[in-house]
This record gives sequence, C-alpha cells and structure tokens, in this order.
Amino acid sequence: MKDKRLIIALLCGLLIISNIATYHFAVNLMPGIRGEEPVLSPGEENEIEEILEEEQIEDLEELGLLIKVLNLLQDRYIEMVSVEKLVRGAIDGMIEALEDPQTSFLDKEELENLFIQTTGTFTGIGIEVTMVEDRVTVIAPIKGTPGEKAGLAPGDQIIEVDGENIEGIPLLEAINKIRGPEGTEVKLTVKREGLQDALEFQVVRDNIQLETVDYHMTEKGFGYIQISNFDEQTGIHFRRALEELEEKNIEGLIIDLRDNPGGLLQSAIEVGREVVPRGPITYMVDGKGEILETYSSYADPKPYPMVVLVNSFSASASEIVAGALQDSGAAVLVGEPTFGKATVQNIHRFYAEEAGMRYTVAKYLTPDKRDINKEGLQPDFKEELPEVFYFHRFPFTRHLSPGDYGDEVYYMQEMLELLGYPCGEEGLFDDKTEESLKEFQRDMGIEPQGVLEDYTSRKLREEVRNSLPLHDTQLQKAEDYLKGLD
Repeated sequence: MKDKRLIIALLCGLLIISNIATYHFAVNLMPGIRGEEPVLSPGEENEIEEILEEEQIEDLEELGLLIKVLNLLQDRYIEMVSVEKLVRGAIDGMIEALEDPQTSFLDKEELENLFIQTTGTFTGIGIEVTMVEDRVTVIAPIKGTPGEKAGLAPGDQIIEVDGENIEGIPLLEAINKIRGPEGTEVKLTVKREGLQDALEFQVVRDNIQLETVDYHMTEKGFGYIQISNFDEQTGIHFRRALEELEEKNIEGLIIDLRDNPGGLLQSAIEVGREVVPRGPITYMVDGKGEILETYSSYADPKPYPMVVLVNSFSASASEIVAGALQDSGAAVLVGEPTFGKATVQNIHRFYAEEAGMRYTVAKYLTPDKRDINKEGLQPDFKEELPEVFYFHRFPFTRHLSPGDYGDEVYYMQEMLELLGYPCGEEGLFDDKTEESLKEFQRDMGIEPQGVLEDYTSRKLREEVRNSLPLHDTQLQKAEDYLKGLD
C-alpha cells in the first residue's frame, strides 16, 4: 500500500494524557499508599484556620444562591431529583470551570482506581487509556497482558464494551466496564484510524501484576533499564536493577523512558537520587513561580556515561528524571520531544463521604529552572523509529488467503520481509507471498497451508516483536553514542 502514514497516525491522535499524573501527596488514600502532610511551624496552623474562616464567611452569600437553586429544583422541577445528584453536578461544574484535566472529584470507585494506578495491581485486560474527543483511547497495552496479546494498539478507540456503546461516558466509568473478575471475557469494539470497519476483540481478563522496571545487558556491553511507569515499587526495583548491572562493570547505561506516562513524584525522586549527581532534581513552584520545595540528589557522579530514551509519550514524572539528567549533564536524551506535562497533583480524602479529590497544587521546573509544561524536553539527538517498528501491533481481523488484497495483506508482507521472507506485489497475496508464508509456517513448526489463520498471525506478531531490538533506531543511536565515547 502506498500510503503508509497509518502506522504513525496511531500515535498522533493522543494529545491529552488525562488519567496519569505526577502525585505529590497521597495522604491516607488507601491501604498501602503512604504520603506526607505539609509541616507547619507554630502559629501558622491557627493563622491558616483564621483565613479559612474569613473566606467561608465571605462565601456564604454566594453559597446562598446555590442553596436557593438546589431547593427550587428539588421542590418544583418536573421530575424527582436527589440532593446527591444535584450536589455532585455542582461539584463537577466547579471543577469543569477550572479547565484543568488533572483536577477531578473521586468517588469510592475512582479512589480504588487511583490505588491501582499507584500500587500496580489490578484485575483487567492490561491497557493504559485516556479520553480523546469523548472516546476511550488506548495509550499503550501493558507488556505481557491479555490486551497486548489480543493485539490492541496505541491510538485504538474503544467504542463498545460487550455491545454497549461507551462513547461520551466518563473515563473511569468506561474503565470499570472493561475491568472485571479474573477469567471472565469482555468483547471490545474498536475504531482504528485508517481502517473503515470497526475491529472486535475477545479478551479474557486476568490478574495484572505490573512490572515497571525491566533491565538487561546489551550485546555491546551497556546496561539497559526500562521504566514503564512510576509506582510505589519503582524506586526499589530500579535500585536493584542498577546494582546488578553495575556488578557487571557496565561501560554505559541506557535508561528507557519511552511511553512512560508518569506516576508518583516520590518514585521519580528515588530514581533520580540513584543517577543524578549531587544537586537539584526538580523544583516545585506555585502558580507565581515561587519555589515551594527543592528535591535534591546527594549521589556521586557515575563513572560511566548515560543516555535516556524519550518520545512524545514520555510525560510527567518521566520528564522529571529525564530533565534532571539532561540539565546536570549526566546524560543526553535520544529520541523525540517529550509530552510536556509539568504539573503536580495532591489527593484529599473526604472520609465520611468515602470520596476524594485530585487537584493541581504546583508545577515543577528542571534543575536549570526550565518550565517544560506544554513544551516538553527536546532530545539532544533526535531520532525517529521506522514504521516497521509498529507493525506487530496490528491484529489481523480475518484470515488471509491467496488472491486477497488490501492493507492487512501489506502488513503481513512487511512483517514477513522483516523476518527474511521476501514477498511479491505490495498488498497482493500472490504466489510469491504464499510461498514465503508457507516457508515461515514450516520454520515455526506450523502446517504449511499458505493461509494466515489465527495461530500463524499470533506467531508472526510474536516473532516480529522479538526482532524489534534489531530495528530500534533510537536504541541503536544510544549505543552508537556510548560507543563513540570509548
């Protein structure tokens, strides 16, 4: 197919990551989440209480109108409406007026979802999602989960769950419909840019244990650590990974923060304190730019060079780490400009109502006091990934046989050729393509029927996915940079 822009289009539609944030406080949110209260000096507490009382008195007149509207609707509206519903509507209206996607009211279920996000354990299909133009949109499937194995891809828009249209409903309500007990099945109807017909996925839910840190030695003798998210355990796991790699006398370190949407600020600081040399990691500032708090590292400089891999989905807490390493001169950034989300959220819990609120309390700056909100970090070496890097994320919606023509045949051909099986005319399932598919099937121990059925398509995607490090131009650029410093 001549128009190959479909591959890139998957990642271009995600302009807002609204369900992932950098959290500063998580005070008594749920069991297992630890936070910290701001410390007030003697006299400050009373002063703050007095200010709050004055504000409350001044606001009573304004609140009087709100109460009058509430009473009027209860008494005279054509239908019965509960006070709870009206109050929730008023709260939602106040939050909407802020025009801040990171500020939201949290009911009991939403608090639980936040707990899942920060602790890294849940039952579901294993995808990270956001809301884009009233549609639940996949940021990325989580490695090794049912969602990834089924073939869900970044940019996929989920429009139905078990036959029920979910367009326009709140994000967390949609998430709760997708999640469910372990072992149960959910049917997702998905719109994918570039394809006219919707796709359908049958996915079996599982208990998802998120692993945020992955590491190994590269063939060229460099350490490689990938961080997919910053949850409660990320700092500990990163430290262990780094210690194991350093025991092998690494000649350089690559930290992969691509597709990392953020998470807990404290975890990002813990990671930063392992690799950022002595000095500031980030500054937390208020709306006027006044510094509220400085987070610093006390580590000695590493005896080896470092590279950080970033892309347009590296956001929030991942930008804190990348920005600190770039400004300190401890590492260079390779890849694409980052997302540019530099705000910090607090969590307040309303105990009696079993509810909470997430609200923006500050922004953060890099050590050089750069404000990267909506701007992102610019890589020192810009490098894009080839289109073929995304091919394995495309599931095949039908069996492909000789004589078929279209996009799916093209993707099959590109994957086969990537693995060393040359095909014929682009987009046409011709004799040469059939013979190459048969050869692939024989090599994989599959009966060589020359038809792309479900098992062969899964095996093809798996083999392509396993070969991706050979085609990761950003990783190659990082290794070439480190090699050139020898």
